[in-house]
Amino acid sequence: MKVLLCPPTFFRIEYEINPWMNVANDADSETVLYEYALLKQTLKSAGIEIMEIQPDKNYPDMVYTANYGFVHDDVFIEANFKHSQRRGEEIIATSYFKSLGFQTKQFAKYIFFEGEGDLLRAGNQLYMGFGKRTMFEAKIELESILATSIIPLQLTDPYFYHLDTCFAPISESIAIINPSAFTDYALKILEQNFSTLLYTNEQDNAVLGCNIIVHNRNIVVSSGISESLKSGLKQLGYTVLETPMSQYIKGGGSVKCCCLIVEQ
Repeated sequence: MKVLLCPPTFFRIEYEINPWMNVANDADSETVLYEYALLKQTLKSAGIEIMEIQPDKNYPDMVYTANYGFVHDDVFIEANFKHSQRRGEEIIATSYFKSLGFQTKQFAKYIFFEGEGDLLRAGNQLYMGFGKRTMFEAKIELESILATSIIPLQLTDPYFYHLDTCFAPISESIAIINPSAFTDYALKILEQNFSTLLYTNEQDNAVLGCNIIVHNRNIVVSSGISESLKSGLKQLGYTVLETPMSQYIKGGGSVKCCCLIVEQ
């Protein structure tokens, strides 16, 4: 697996576009650099290859690379951000992927789509979160580009505004979910499609316990998840690798938000 990270050189909380963000509770620059170094180290220990994009001082949220777009084989599908503060990150990302020889795709700017934050793979199936950032209309555009069906899941909780904050597919049959973040209909779809579901509790949700990276039998997750979730994952045969993400959580993201998957 290869993932794209962005160093937190310019990361700060200078606006509020989700309930986690509070300009009075800014990120500590030294701590976030320390957490970034540990994140890289932990990902590498899980067998994951790291790629890095250069940060831009005008875009403090560039650290959340998963939202730039979506990578499928040699194609990068560019995000359309809902909030003006993040518009421009996708242009930098498109330039980066073009420099690596990727094809790039865009669709109409009035259809909001926030990348891999709202589009996740579970085996060969894709799930798309909508209702908070990404629009339902993005499903049609994505299915056309990717030539595959996508299962839409409506999100309801403003704290869990991207799919990767409340849903973590570990395999095609196993997932972690925060059940309070979905409509009843979306929850039924998840219960029908996954034979094994692990449910987060308040402790897990406080550290975005669904916001994880899975590679082989290793799961990288924020420090502070509950013993019950760790125990459930270990019983399924997974190794849980915790890394501190306290400063990133101030911005509403954790491990997965900081990792755009470039190659499975």
